Amino acid sequence: FRAEHLIRGNQVGGFARFFFLALFVIFVSGRALADENLVEPEIEAWQDLQKDFGGGFPFFGQDLMLEALEATGQVGSELVAAPLSELMTELQLRRGLKFKYFTPWHVKDKSSLRSFIRREIEREYPDEKAVEEEAVLKVLGLVPLEFKLKVFLEELLTDAVAGVYDPNEDQFFLVDAEQGQGLLERFKVKASNQLLGDTRSVVMIHELDHALGSQHFGFRETFDTLLKESTLDQRIAIQSLLEGDATFVMMDHQSKLEPELAGSGLIVEGMTVITDALLKFPLPLPGMGQIGKAPLYFKKSLIFPYYGGAEFVSVLRHHTFGWELVNRAYRELPRSTEELLHPTEYILRSGPLGVPDFTKLPEVFGPWEKLKDETCGEFVLQVVLEQHGVENYREAARGWGGDRLRIYQHKDSGALGFYWVIEWDNELEAQEFYGSLGSHLPFVVEQEEAVSILSLAFKDSELATLRSSWH
Repeated sequence: FRAEHLIRGNQVGGFARFFFLALFVIFVSGRALADENLVEPEIEAWQDLQKDFGGGFPFFGQDLMLEALEATGQVGSELVAAPLSELMTELQLRRGLKFKYFTPWHVKDKSSLRSFIRREIEREYPDEKAVEEEAVLKVLGLVPLEFKLKVFLEELLTDAVAGVYDPNEDQFFLVDAEQGQGLLERFKVKASNQLLGDTRSVVMIHELDHALGSQHFGFRETFDTLLKESTLDQRIAIQSLLEGDATFVMMDHQSKLEPELAGSGLIVEGMTVITDALLKFPLPLPGMGQIGKAPLYFKKSLIFPYYGGAEFVSVLRHHTFGWELVNRAYRELPRSTEELLHPTEYILRSGPLGVPDFTKLPEVFGPWEKLKDETCGEFVLQVVLEQHGVENYREAARGWGGDRLRIYQHKDSGALGFYWVIEWDNELEAQEFYGSLGSHLPFVVEQEEAVSILSLAFKDSELATLRSSWH
């Protein structure tokens, strides 16, 4: 199964304000669409009927009729709320927070979901931004040159999503994966239901954790501006906190331990081994087709925020034998995926992150002009190394202390090039990185004490210009 959480309006934004994708649960950010109906059809019908009586039938006893209709409508509302009430009570015990109000829900079919996703993607990715995001992935060799981000995301999300939480409306919907689907897809849904059982409560409790977090941590006020201005590395880190929180609670729910134990019996670890196994031997479930065909970067970024994030939350959760440190993380946000991969780096945080100074790096030189600056972080560095065949990619990337990547585009040919400066915690880490590469990377790699410099597409004279100016 898959789930997707739509943080928008008063919440977090996504991959640009970014798409958060993963194996079991998918999170997408964005703003609510004005014409999306997020009210239960039965409740809306009662509301419309009351309006008809109120405006079109002025007869004796009308007030009594309206009162009766309102009472019946309230019963309808309570019936809709009933499936959530038990889960909300359980979640409050597991998460150590109380709901301030009820979060409604409804169901969409695949056709409505595709329309919704297409509009979100078009809003999130104007053509210029899509070109920039594609350029980062293409120049690092993570996707083919013909790759089209918006087309890919629409197919992936439509295939994979099982639920969406919309904090702007403070409601969520589940997806009916069978309705309107062909025989093969319906068979996959039935097969997964046989394998996994009823997954609705699992999807719901994950969505509800986002709703609960929204009520307590003010996601929009905290993250909206930050995520527009933050780097790819920090966006993945913040996404992992949000998804890790909900995934930890989801796993705790699945463990069937008493809610009063509040996660004390669940320790999440070894997620890198588990996720690698899932990617190598994917289950024949709905949504796995598109994930199986996805480039490595998307496979990894689908999974890491959920399972890597859950391990991060687990370490914080058990460090203080409670939720205090996790709750604090929403006020003191993770700054990098290094802190997610190595939670003690977050707990013992000291000093600012290293960021190579690119203020003197030319934005235009010769036939090249700047397209985009980015910080990739330890997670993306791992994926780049794995993509190009470095076997011990995790160990090679460990010791990351900061980086800055500048993408250049050739003014005549449109070709892409990059200059990537990676700072390490010490010279030994830098040498370990350099020594692990062998002949795998199709880039120029240079070493300067505790700094590695990777580049692509420049002549020697052009590299000399860049080399002399970035310090």
